[in-house]
Formats: sequence, C-alpha cells, structure tokens
Amino acid sequence: MKIRTGLKAGQGLGNTVADLAHLTGVDQLAKLYEQSTGKSCGCDQRRQALNQLLSFGQSI
Repeated sequence: MKIRTGLKAGQGLGNTVADLAHLTGVDQLAKLYEQSTGKSCGCDQRRQALNQLLSFGQSI
C-alpha cells in the first residue's frame, strides 16, 4: 500500500512548514506583525535554515 504525502523531491522541511503556515493562515499573522512593527518576522531565514537541515530530495 502506497501512502501519498504530497512531498516533492528537492523540497525541504522549511518549504513544507511554509506551505502548512499558508494553509492554516499563520502566514497572514506574520505579515500583520511585519506591517505593525516594521520588523521582519524572520520567516525566510527560518525557511532556509530548515531546508538546509532536511531536504527531501537528498539521501541521509
């Protein structure tokens, strides 16, 4: 039995977390934070760090 996860080769953990944040609407809170404070939420840096930590296209 095959289980479909929707994970794409070359996509990392950071992209998966960002997709989940978009689906749940959390990314809108991050944008609201950026607009109200003028500071970056750090989403892009976290995404890059998580992608480097675990990439689904690479063998461990």
